[in-house]
Amino acid sequence: MRKLFLIAAWVSLAAIAYATLSRVGLVLWLYNTIAPLIAHPSIGAYAHGEHIIAFADLGALFSMAYPRSTRLVFVFVLGIAAGLEALQGLTPDRHANLPDCLEKIAGGAVGTAIGRLIGLLFWRTKPIATKVE
Repeated sequence: MRKLFLIAAWVSLAAIAYATLSRVGLVLWLYNTIAPLIAHPSIGAYAHGEHIIAFADLGALFSMAYPRSTRLVFVFVLGIAAGLEALQGLTPDRHANLPDCLEKIAGGAVGTAIGRLIGLLFWRTKPIATKVE
């Protein structure tokens, strides 16, 4: 089961990186495809929700793929969120901004926590114990 989460986590990261760094036309196409299914939210509300959901998914998948490395997963997902947002500023038709970055970080943090909780509840994974003397 963890191999499935491992594959899903890396595929999700690739998809998020592609969507983040691609031309704005892809984002608009996704919005126009999905908006009718979710009661036509404004594109701004859609973008905010998409940031949070995408990175929550990423955090949960990585947390379940690497259940004994929650802290490292947390730092990794937050670094990916900040790094992709910074790289987005280098694209010709996109922009990087702090509110978007914070939404992605918040989603990643929540997703990582949810993934860890799922691991604890269903797989009884424990963090690697440190010897206290």
